[in-house]
Amino acid sequence: MKKTILYVMLITGWSMALGRDGDGGYAGAFLRMGIGSRPQALGDAYSAVPQGAIAGIYNPALLPHLHQRQVTLSYGHRTLDRYTSYVGFATPLQPPQSQDSRGPLKAGFSLAWLRAGVNNIDGRDLSGNPIGTFSNSEDAFYFSFALAPMSRLSIGVSAKVLYNRMPGIANDNSAVSSLGFGMDLGAYYSPFTDLSLAVVARDINSKYTWNTDKLWERGTSTTYEFPHVLRLAAAYRIPQKWLLVVAELEDSKEQNPRYHMGMEFSYQELGALQLGLDDGRPCFGLLFGTELFNRRTTLNYVYVFPDEEPGADHLFTWGFDF
Repeated sequence: MKKTILYVMLITGWSMALGRDGDGGYAGAFLRMGIGSRPQALGDAYSAVPQGAIAGIYNPALLPHLHQRQVTLSYGHRTLDRYTSYVGFATPLQPPQSQDSRGPLKAGFSLAWLRAGVNNIDGRDLSGNPIGTFSNSEDAFYFSFALAPMSRLSIGVSAKVLYNRMPGIANDNSAVSSLGFGMDLGAYYSPFTDLSLAVVARDINSKYTWNTDKLWERGTSTTYEFPHVLRLAAAYRIPQKWLLVVAELEDSKEQNPRYHMGMEFSYQELGALQLGLDDGRPCFGLLFGTELFNRRTTLNYVYVFPDEEPGADHLFTWGFDF
């Protein structure tokens, strides 16, 4: 019983910390944040941009339109002692063309690991007495695949394993954890060469189920469902290629609508300046590209301006094509 309050705070810890828009308290909040520097710098509007391994997280249908394999590593230093990290691999798939076929069916595949955590949680019992410092981490493992039945149209699916762990919170100081599963569905369509449209349904059947038998003599099983999120996205690159404009609407029955938009000004293959609004929160990013071992590599940094939170977020991302 002495850790009841701490337990309740931890199971919604990320959601409470991200509840600046009045939508806190829902499970899986870390999956509704900007992931990676470039998407975050563009205001978290990336569901219609078929570039980079991280595209598979935003919309699995983007994978057949990638031009090369890529590995991406990302780390985010967040406010309130929070952090996010991402490791991903993505590759387009195109089988050899046979003589009696009109052409191979393009496809794409990706694997990703997304992690979020918060440290230095001050634990208190029901009387307000300190009981130690705690932490909480959430993980999502993505397995994504997509097919392009037409050159300008593709559909994709992401299956994800969800894991939430709270070490040292049980009465015997052991960990309490929950394992869940979920799914994302996406579609991508490019009616013109420089225009892309996308729709993504996120967190289908995503949920955590907690068993509290380690906390109370009579444990209970409680399920926390993730909000079902629908994203509508568009991206346009001007014919001269130096400007990319993106916009996205995020909506769900459980939360208020959110609006995402951004612009990227590119200079050849050397770098880019990125500006975005993540539901009203300004974002600024810089991207640098170069050749390393005859392969293209990119470094991206983004600064997310403070809103109601006490401080800014900083994200760093490295991508390597091969």
